[in-house]
Amino acid sequence: MAVGVKDVAAAAGVSVGTVSNVLNRPDRVSARTVERVQKAIRDLGFVRNDAARQLRAGRSRSIGLIVPDIGNPFFAEVARGAEDRAADAGMTVLLGNSDESDARQEAHLALFQEQRVNGVLLTPASGDLASLQRFTDAGMPVVLVDHEVAEAEFPSVSVDDVEGGRLAVAHLLKTGRRRIAFVSGPRSVRQVAQRLRGRSWPSPRCRTRRSRSSSGRR
Repeated sequence: MAVGVKDVAAAAGVSVGTVSNVLNRPDRVSARTVERVQKAIRDLGFVRNDAARQLRAGRSRSIGLIVPDIGNPFFAEVARGAEDRAADAGMTVLLGNSDESDARQEAHLALFQEQRVNGVLLTPASGDLASLQRFTDAGMPVVLVDHEVAEAEFPSVSVDDVEGGRLAVAHLLKTGRRRIAFVSGPRSVRQVAQRLRGRSWPSPRCRTRRSRSSSGRR
């Protein structure tokens, strides 16, 4: 039979409320009592029931992250950064791949809503953001990642790819290069178009070439 809070309280010689405070608000309990309760937890092998805590609080200690493809190194880095920052706040990240499918994206959002996540980081599967509104209206915060929006309907974080293109070319010019090629994926991809726009060299020797093997967002 699983060890409960009452068992911990009895072993530590404190009330159930004190055990709850040690687990959730240790600053309200003396250091000696915290140590006694934590020893009882270790000795008994107590594991807190986070599902029950979520029901009481109405929120979990997790954040949802939805990306088009975690196999893409860019999004793998995004996921790692999100996980590291969440860990600093004592939270975890739930990951979903949309595969650039609006239907799959919405399924992940619905699942995260059921899990009562504190918010969702999302790289949209497409430019259609209408379906996101019902989730934010229901009180689930959504922050767009690597996606620009003309209106301020959703907060967003994205890379300044125009500046990135400018800095890359400026570096090459500084090292004495004058014949510069731009090899990229399709210019229909926003990041590709913006990096090309960021070039700062006027030389007619500049060339642009699309790589046939390059595709995807990054």
